[in-house]
Amino acid sequence: MRASLLALAVAVALALVLPRPTAAWVVVRAPVYYAPRPVYYAPPPVYYAPPPVYVAPPPVYVAPPPRPPAPLTTKLPMNTQLSELPSGCTSVSVKGEPYQVCGPNWLKGSDFGPYYVVVPAPQ
Repeated sequence: MRASLLALAVAVALALVLPRPTAAWVVVRAPVYYAPRPVYYAPPPVYYAPPPVYVAPPPVYVAPPPRPPAPLTTKLPMNTQLSELPSGCTSVSVKGEPYQVCGPNWLKGSDFGPYYVVVPAPQ
């Protein structure tokens, strides 16, 4: 242990006695190397799904029911053909023949299609 203390004392004494080295600039003439440019990697874009779009079904248009024809209150000429009965007609059977009475008019079904013909009142 005495030897290590002696070595330490000699090292300290030499450090105090010897002059310290001075700093000096050293210029090295060598090619200058630049680090490559840093490469920045952007994170991949995040795609969000658009909000769901509700597509409503097309509207359903319901036509109002057709209005019934106006009641017949005027006398029509004989042999006038009607494609449909006016409202307010009543069915009557005279001697086995079906008639429609619409106001002052008597109508009978036509033999040639869906028509009604104005006829004179049966006797």
